[in-house]
Amino acid sequence: MSSAGIPNILSFSRLSRIVSDIKVRADVTRTEATTGRREDITAAMNGDVGGAHILNKAIDDTKSFQSLLALAQNRSQRTQSALALLGIDAVRIGTETLGASGRNDLPALEALASDARGTISTIFSALNTTDGGRALFGGDVTDRPPLASPEQLLADIDLIMAGATDTTDAQAQLDFYFNDPTGGFATSIYQGGLNKAPAVAISPGIRVDVSATAADQPIKDLIRGLVAIATHESATFPDKSGIVEYGATAALSADTSITDLRAVIGVSQARIGAALSRHEAEETILTSLFNEMTGRDQFEAASELQLLESQLEASYLLTARLARLTIADFIR
Repeated sequence: MSSAGIPNILSFSRLSRIVSDIKVRADVTRTEATTGRREDITAAMNGDVGGAHILNKAIDDTKSFQSLLALAQNRSQRTQSALALLGIDAVRIGTETLGASGRNDLPALEALASDARGTISTIFSALNTTDGGRALFGGDVTDRPPLASPEQLLADIDLIMAGATDTTDAQAQLDFYFNDPTGGFATSIYQGGLNKAPAVAISPGIRVDVSATAADQPIKDLIRGLVAIATHESATFPDKSGIVEYGATAALSADTSITDLRAVIGVSQARIGAALSRHEAEETILTSLFNEMTGRDQFEAASELQLLESQLEASYLLTARLARLTIADFIR
């Protein structure tokens, strides 16, 4: 004679565990359907997860390089833009100064002196440019502007001009001021670091330099030339044509040197751009390999999720019926 057992707490508990398991599987499958990646990589790869971890580490490394290279690319571009700005008015002023001096056109030289003072202020502003709160032309000191005020420089050179005995003496004092480590430019005007900013890593063990400082020789030479033009009226010696021609020649020559400096930085810029493209391509390839190892077909996961949700719904209905079942219901 067969008999039917009455549902008891044990069967209800067993069903509750089944419902719980289905919920867990549904949550995992729902995530996999969204991300397209296995939640439990260890189980998916039968415990052999070493290759997946290596690939994931490689992906993180190439993303890190991309982030650093993008910052370096932006900084180098802003450096180039600032350097390009330096020579725009300097070349014009230098050229016009030589012409005015040759004609002995004193009013024109006076106007050019005023023009040179304004250009020096513009150059100082460009060289004090920051990117992300970091000074671009301060070398390895980036937390403050690399140059003091242009007014301080002009005041210093006005004093030099006023005390010089002739053009040769003025030139010698200007050379000392700008080029000697104990001169005024190094001790009073330039506030950046003695070393350049750290080179940029474009790949493991390979670095390129895309920096320039406000104390680089071509930049100092440009400022020296302009300031000689700007302050020549402060000179007390009679023939001032020599000092303005010295300043104009220095400014024009310095512009050529700055162009050469920009070309060197441009080569490094190109290497950064190529490295960035290479790392982006590497990320795409590595991500594809990682997805092949750990990926989950999203359509398959969606189908499984639909099945699990149906099972879950049926389990809830059965649980509800068991919860309401009484002996009277069972024998009826």
